[in-house]
Amino acid sequence: MFLLGLLSVGTLGYILIESYNVLEGIYMTVVTISTVGFSEVKPLSDSGRVFTIFLILGGVLFYGLAINVVFQIIIERSFKGFMETQILKEKLKTITGHYIICGGGRMAMAICTELEKAGHEFIVIEKNSDSPVSKAVEQLRARYMILTGDALSEETLAEARLDRAEGLFSVLPTDADNLFVVLSARRLSSKVWIETRIAHETTRPKMLQAGANRVLSPYHVAGIQMARSMLRPQVDDFVELYLGENNYEFEAKIQQVQAGDSRIGKTLNDCRFGDEGFSVTALKYPDRALQYAPPVETTIVAGMAIFLLGHSKD
Repeated sequence: MFLLGLLSVGTLGYILIESYNVLEGIYMTVVTISTVGFSEVKPLSDSGRVFTIFLILGGVLFYGLAINVVFQIIIERSFKGFMETQILKEKLKTITGHYIICGGGRMAMAICTELEKAGHEFIVIEKNSDSPVSKAVEQLRARYMILTGDALSEETLAEARLDRAEGLFSVLPTDADNLFVVLSARRLSSKVWIETRIAHETTRPKMLQAGANRVLSPYHVAGIQMARSMLRPQVDDFVELYLGENNYEFEAKIQQVQAGDSRIGKTLNDCRFGDEGFSVTALKYPDRALQYAPPVETTIVAGMAIFLLGHSKD
């Protein structure tokens, strides 16, 4: 805008002061601002020379401002990138119990949103600066930790502290890439929980064999949800209310019964979870499948997981 204003003022000035035509005025203005040293179209009057002096000063001011802005952008970006890298390195030295997300696409964005909502720390491994997660950090100022690198590299997984991570999500675009990540992650850690996505159901056995704990197909899950929504809309509405982003009424939690717990040997009725605002929806024994809607006479044993649904009265 400054340059356009300078060109307009210069052209108009030469037209009014020296009676140049429009082309001559534009030519003289460009020659003057660029300081190339070409001769005048016509000899200048004293008024024209004074006007040219101020036009030259305006051109010098323009170059100064332009150079300042360019250097400021370069320095700010370099310094910002340097600081972000140093902060991430320091964070990786102490981080533990976090989650690693391999990939930065739309599914990774959804995972980031849920983990952030739940208050869990996580690291996204992504090398594409145009991915949805990268754009969210840049444009929406999301506070996601992004480790720039190749998720297929074991060095990158180790740098993300896979050995201290709680879980890993592999949501890269292709099944082959996800399979490679699962193999690498399982080789580096035998304890970390691994979840991955597949595009083709034929890949599921390979993913499980490679070490994935859970394999999900977005198309399969979406199809089941659509069918259930159509067949049982009331149930789907309840689930949507329970899982919805604006839900503040329902709360789900799991009570792990460890050895020495005071509730061991008592029945569900004696534990009086209802007084806390929760109902027991299911039980998981250490060596058995889930038991839904357990009777209140059920005795609590060590190693049991109690699934509660309700709303805390605190």
